[in-house]
Amino acid sequence: MRGSVGNAMHRSVHVEAVDARMLALMRCVLAFSAFAIIWIDPLEPRRLVGLTYGSLGLYCIYSAILALLAYRADWPPPARALHWIDVAFYAYLVALTEGTSSIFFQFFLFAILAASFSRGFREGFLVTGASVILFLTVGVLFAPAGDAFELNRTLIRGVYLFAFGYMIAYWGGYESLLKRRLRLLQEINSPWNPRLGVSHAVGSNLDRLREFYEGDSCILVLQRQSAPPAYYMQAASRQKPGAATIANPLTETAAQAQLRLPRTVAAYYYHDPAGSWSMKYRGFSAYDLEAQSRARLSYAECETLANLLDARALLTVPYAQRDGTMGRIFLTAAYGGFSHSDIDFLAQVSSTIATVVENMHMMEELITQAAEHERLTISRDLHDTSIQPYIGLKLSLEALQRAAGPDSPLAQPISELVAMAGMTLRALRDYAETLRERTPMGGEFLVAAVRRQAERLARFYGVEVEGTSKLSAQLQGRLAAEAFQMISEGLSNILRHTEAKRAFVSILCENSQLVLKIGDQVHSGARALEPFTPRSIHERSKALGGVARVDTQPDGYTVVQVTIPL
Repeated sequence: MRGSVGNAMHRSVHVEAVDARMLALMRCVLAFSAFAIIWIDPLEPRRLVGLTYGSLGLYCIYSAILALLAYRADWPPPARALHWIDVAFYAYLVALTEGTSSIFFQFFLFAILAASFSRGFREGFLVTGASVILFLTVGVLFAPAGDAFELNRTLIRGVYLFAFGYMIAYWGGYESLLKRRLRLLQEINSPWNPRLGVSHAVGSNLDRLREFYEGDSCILVLQRQSAPPAYYMQAASRQKPGAATIANPLTETAAQAQLRLPRTVAAYYYHDPAGSWSMKYRGFSAYDLEAQSRARLSYAECETLANLLDARALLTVPYAQRDGTMGRIFLTAAYGGFSHSDIDFLAQVSSTIATVVENMHMMEELITQAAEHERLTISRDLHDTSIQPYIGLKLSLEALQRAAGPDSPLAQPISELVAMAGMTLRALRDYAETLRERTPMGGEFLVAAVRRQAERLARFYGVEVEGTSKLSAQLQGRLAAEAFQMISEGLSNILRHTEAKRAFVSILCENSQLVLKIGDQVHSGARALEPFTPRSIHERSKALGGVARVDTQPDGYTVVQVTIPL
């Protein structure tokens, strides 16, 4: 987990470093371009010519140094002060070159772009406002007097700077927001350590989501399928960091009050006491994620839910897992508001968290299954390498006891050795039975394991697997375990390499042979598959003296058939 998150952070820092280098290089290009323009056309600075050349020269040196430093390996993202220095210098340059008639007023757009794409919309808008005010103020103060002053050019340039600056700030802020959202989704979807448990993974993601929105709390209320239904809540709070990793049970009454909204509806709500009359139209919205349309939900219902959670601003989306677990995520804040864009994003986060939980459940089941196989292997090895020799030792000691007779001086020591061997043998048998007790033997083990695998595929991936079996007493031990591995590999290939939603598994013992068939149903109109051989299945069957082949049946199934002698 740490490695994946670390790689994601490394990639993020690398991208930010590339953006910082590009900004530093463009600043350098603009500085030298400005110097070249007034050098080629010396009519632009009509007064204070020497000061203008000197100032631009110093700015060129400053920009070149920043550009060189930007290509160091440890160059950080651009500092906030850099674009404000640019704004101040561009205002100074406008003052030196004809005020509002200066050809360099467009350089303000570079500062706005740098601020917007590195710091977001708010910073970009602040730089836009400061640029417009400085340009108009400095421009009017240092503009030519008399008829040379062009009021129309002054006004149109101010409007131009504000309009394009606002657009750049909006696009830059939105691009920055999308990067942050992608980074959050990547962190949520990173592999988790199964030893920490599902609750820890969900709680950590709720903490991340709350920090992303700078909210007061992020709550997940769950209804798990059971008889009767079980209700749980995990809550990430600003006041109690780390508490979200614990799932707390809820009463049915409390849970139903929080799950009162329809299961497919997402909504946001914001209450502003100063403008409550307008909040019924701007402060809330409900959207049906399944129908992809606005939902019929009243302002009062959202207000009741927000009051229940003691929230001034509320955003909620449904949560659902494929195993039937349902619930809802709530994000609350004391100030600010939400939008439809937040609904879409939180719905993606909800789906991602559900997928992470499903993958962890499957991983836990696979670990449990692997442990069962390991226990079975150990119990068999224990029987072959320890119990059987002890049985032979006990029989030899009993034979020696009979040969010595009851009157022999060695009768008592031999009897004690026989009893000791018997006790050790019983202990080993009990230990082997304990290891084996959770894992059925023989063909029944194989059928039960395949049935569990089919249930997992249906529950988590919607792939319906039909199974048929005709077993023999010869199907047991290593052969049953190897058969299960080949079936698992075949079903895994169906899941990874096809879009089939129906499959079948057949286990037949006939004519002293084990015949395994794993097939997936091909959709009508799907392109024909190229001839292929499943390498892992082929190698396993060959090691057991069998063969594997792939056939396409008339009923639309592509079938992997494995034949192994019993």
